This record gives sequence, structure tokens and C-alpha cells, in this order.
Amino acid sequence: MSVTNGEAAIRLQPLGEAGGAPIVLEPGEPALVGRSQTATVCVPHPSVSRSHALIELRGDRWFLTDLGSRHGTQVNGVELTADRPAPIAVGDMLRVGPVTFRVESGAPGAGRFTTTDREARMGTIVERVPSRELEALARLRLDLLMDAAAEIHRAPSEEALAEAILELALAGSGYPRAAVLRYTGSLDEVEVLAARDQIDPDAAMASFSFSRSLLGEAAAGHVARMMEDAAPPPGQSIVQLGIQSALCAPILLDDAVIGLLYLDSRHSERPGQRDSGGFCHAVARLAGLALANLKRADLAERQERLEKDLAAAREAQSFLLPSKKGVLGRLHYAMRSTPGRFVAGDLFDVFPIDEARVGICFGDVAGQGVGAGILMTAVLSYLRAGLRGRTDLVPIVTRLNRYITERSPAHMFASLWVGVYVAEAGVIEYVDAGHGHWLVKRGAAKPETVGLPQSGLIGIDSDHEFESRAVELAPGDRVILYSDGIPEHRNDAGEEFGHERLIDALSFSEDPVADVDAAMSALRAYIGPGALADDTTLASLEVRPE
Repeated sequence: MSVTNGEAAIRLQPLGEAGGAPIVLEPGEPALVGRSQTATVCVPHPSVSRSHALIELRGDRWFLTDLGSRHGTQVNGVELTADRPAPIAVGDMLRVGPVTFRVESGAPGAGRFTTTDREARMGTIVERVPSRELEALARLRLDLLMDAAAEIHRAPSEEALAEAILELALAGSGYPRAAVLRYTGSLDEVEVLAARDQIDPDAAMASFSFSRSLLGEAAAGHVARMMEDAAPPPGQSIVQLGIQSALCAPILLDDAVIGLLYLDSRHSERPGQRDSGGFCHAVARLAGLALANLKRADLAERQERLEKDLAAAREAQSFLLPSKKGVLGRLHYAMRSTPGRFVAGDLFDVFPIDEARVGICFGDVAGQGVGAGILMTAVLSYLRAGLRGRTDLVPIVTRLNRYITERSPAHMFASLWVGVYVAEAGVIEYVDAGHGHWLVKRGAAKPETVGLPQSGLIGIDSDHEFESRAVELAPGDRVILYSDGIPEHRNDAGEEFGHERLIDALSFSEDPVADVDAAMSALRAYIGPGALADDTTLASLEVRPE
């Protein structure tokens, strides 16, 4: 079950030579990443599989799953295990084939500066620092670099790392002013992570003006510097821009430029040291290594939390589900629930109410993990208690809806089908609260749909009015309930399994056990090997003769 939250949109900003406009991903349908022209995030390169990876919002978190691609998918330099979802967050670096994307929030963040190209008209030059200069470091600055390395690698956050890098860069370069920039993928603006001005500490942020040409060289992976031209046009000088000299070095994660180390001196301030290019190049490389370690540790921690969350949810779900087949009076049933990459909230229960009635619950809780498991437990427990000694379903479901709405977060809700089989009358009275996925199979006939759900979801509107209906069942008739994970699973071509294929698969089965086997076999044959994207649950209940 998908969740819609307009504030949860993210942007994928291509970095490096790929560049280009960001790709905005909204909550709703999962976004396919791949070589296919129909992919939401299309990367047309031979190293990218047609269906390479999947990005989707589950609850309030975004996840990236490698779909068994030939050359793999990376998050912050870590290779993902196929079919194992990885939580992603703003600032993460996603690598698919030759392209690296940075995850950004749906709206551009604060702290961004517009760049300028005025130096092109003011008698200044931007040049790459020669490789021989990058390799030469004075002994004093080499010692400084080695002494600072341990502290930099101990930085607990990106903010602390940026401050440590600034301190080292200013101490060893001779420049009085420095900033660590996040490369946004565009040369029109940059985001300042940290800045320091030793001449005027109170004006650190406001004192900066960034050259687009200088940043462009660094964004291409080169250490670059800007200086006054030996023969500027009359009346024009870099001094008019306020900069005497400037230096910029790329900060790399693997081979993607994700940040920039910028330094400058202005007016009559001291210029940088002669070998400051080599020193700042070494500082930027150190920053890239430390940042890679930070991001990998953060991803590992998130992955561990997710695995613990999903393991607890799987345990709760297996505890709540009934046995795979059974007999309750004249009602015989079989069911199967197969977990997907995420443990969602598929729920099913069948239980005796009294000697004459059997309760049936089937539904799907939005979200995944422990939260979905808790909501699933609350729904089933409330219904079991509420159905004992009562005959009217509507008041029970109404009270359940009010209870869930008042106690669960906005993104937690459930579809629900709840019924009571009355043997003497040969009917099932039911309330379909936003579920809709069920069939009636009369004897050997082809299964038929019953219609759209008559009521809304559980947990959305506390004042919603529900209604009940009844369906007559003769001996040999079956009710087949299933989760949306069955029709919504897709094959390699991106086509859904759909309701009609399910109906065809069930057309010739003769009992509940055969129904379950036929449906699951047909689904697996359609989508191929690999982990299921979502939980799939199907239950078949048959009325047997007395």
C-alpha cells in the first residue's frame, strides 16, 4: 500500500560530466532506474541494466533496491546487495553505471550562493595548477597535514569535518579566507557548508564571491587558481572583484566531485604560499576519504536499524498469522503469506466466534517494520474482542476506525475486509473498508469479482460511516481474499501481473489448497526469480457440506 506525502519528495542531482537538471521523485509509484527508455531515471549506458534499481517511499523513508543488476549499485561507495533495500537520505551519493546522483530534499536548501563570471571581463586568468606543483609540499606543511589527519578522520559529522578541513587549510596554505562548498551539479550556484574569514570573522559568509570559471575547473576534477593577468585591460583589475588570488580544489567521493575547497585573499591581504596548490590538493583528498568513511558508517548504521526493524516485524507477523490450513466448523481454509523485500502489514486471521459463527479478517497495513506490526496487532486484537457476543459488524468497524485514527500517525492506516460466516444462514456478512481484492468462486465456475469496496480505509477519517453487505455461499463455494502485492507485482518489462491473470490461474483449482498453490505458482512464473517486491498473501475459504 503506497503512502502519499507531498513534503517527502526528493531530487536526484546528477554530478560530474553527466550534469543536467535534477530529477524530482514524488511519493506514489516506485521509480525505476535503468537503461530502459520507460525508466523514471533513465541512464542510457551499456553498463546499466534495463531494470537496474528501484527507488520508493515506504512510510516516511526512501529506499533504494538493486534489482540484481549486472554491474551493481552503490550508495556512498558501498555496493548494495541485490534485492536488499537500503535506506537513503538527503546528502547520500547514488552511483548507477557511470553516473553519480546526490540525493537532495525536494526544495533547494538555504546557504546557497550565486556564482559570478565577472573575472572574464576584468583582466584575470583562471588556470589549472600544474601536476608537478601538486606533488611538491614543504616539510612543514607535510607535518601539519599528518598531524591533522587523525583529527579529521575522528570528525563525527559532515559539519565537524568541514570545520576541521577549514582550520587545516588556513593553517597550511597562507590564505586568510576559506570555505567548504557542496557542489550542486550546477555552476550557477553553490551551497556553503562552512566558511571562515580570519580578517573579519563576523563577516565570514557575507564576504565571499565565487568565480564560476574557477569553480568550473575544480568541478571538472582539477585544482585551479585565479590570479591577476599580467596585462589587464586599462581600468579593469581583479581588485574590482575584491580578490587578489584564489584557489579551488575538488573533494571527491570515489571519482565524483561532491564538494569544493575554496580559498582566497583580497585587497592588500597576504597571498597564499607558493606550494599552496599542492597542500590544498592533499587537504581535499583527505577530506574526501574522511567523508567517504562518514557516509559509509552512516549507511551501515541505517541498514542495521532497518534489518532489526524488519526482523522484529517478521517475527510479529509470523506470530499473528494462523496455520497454513485448517477447519473451523463447515469452513475449510488455506492461506500463504510470502514476505517481500519489505515486511509490510499483510494481515489475515480466521477464528471461531461461537458454535455458529466464524470471524474472518484480511487486510493490508500501510508502512513497514515494527510500526506496521504494531498496527496489525491492534487491528486483529480489537476485532477478535469486538466480534465476541455481537452480531452487527458496522458498529465494531466504526469503533475500530475511530480507535486507530486517534492513536496512529497520519501515514499509518489500513485497508480491511472483515466478515462473519453464519453456517445456518449460509452467508458471510462483511464490511469492505478500502480493500477490494477478493473473489467468489462458485463450485467449478470461474472466479468472479464482487465489486469495488463500499467503505473507506481504516485510520483516515474518524467519523467515516461504514456499511455491511452479505454474500450467499452454497456448499463448494469459496471466498478468495488476496493482498494488493499479488496483482501489482511486475515482470521485467514493467507490466503488472494484474487481476485477470490471477483469475485465470484460479479457474481450474478445486479446493483452497489448490487455489493457493495455483496463484503463487502463476505469480512466480510471471515475475521470475528473485525476491518479491512486496508481501504477497492469499487466503481461500470453502464451505463444505454438513
